[in-house]
Amino acid sequence: METRKVIGYLLFALAAIVCLVSNVWFIVKMPAGAEKVETLLTHALPEVVIVAAIAFIITHPTTVTNKIYINLRQPHIKRKPYMNIDPDGYRYVSFGAMTLFITLAFAFDSFKLLGAGFLTRVHTEVAVIVLVFGCMAVTIWAEIKARIAAVRRGTPNQD
Repeated sequence: METRKVIGYLLFALAAIVCLVSNVWFIVKMPAGAEKVETLLTHALPEVVIVAAIAFIITHPTTVTNKIYINLRQPHIKRKPYMNIDPDGYRYVSFGAMTLFITLAFAFDSFKLLGAGFLTRVHTEVAVIVLVFGCMAVTIWAEIKARIAAVRRGTPNQD
């Protein structure tokens, strides 16, 4: 668990650094005007909100929330408490990789809006594609492992 927690924290820290650098670079390089404010609201704000929300979940893993589900045998909605992050720690890796994927998507979209020259090189495009698919693969792997671990624990509906 501790190794997966450290990997998740490192992936999240890398995502936070990418978010910070891309937004600062975007603010510095974007010409002034109404277009800058609009682009900041549509590109930077969602990215920062997503990173902040996932930061809260990662830093408060024992927060118990209510998961609402409908029971078909009884005509009412039941609330069942569950943990935000599984006890085996696979969700740390999953959340870190997904945050990195999201921040990379926003960052490269911002760089493309500014006409960054390094995005036109073939090696950079291949590296971006490999990194994006790597983030997606790690996220899917961690979610599958979390589900398998939940079934082995005997609590498949907890995740």
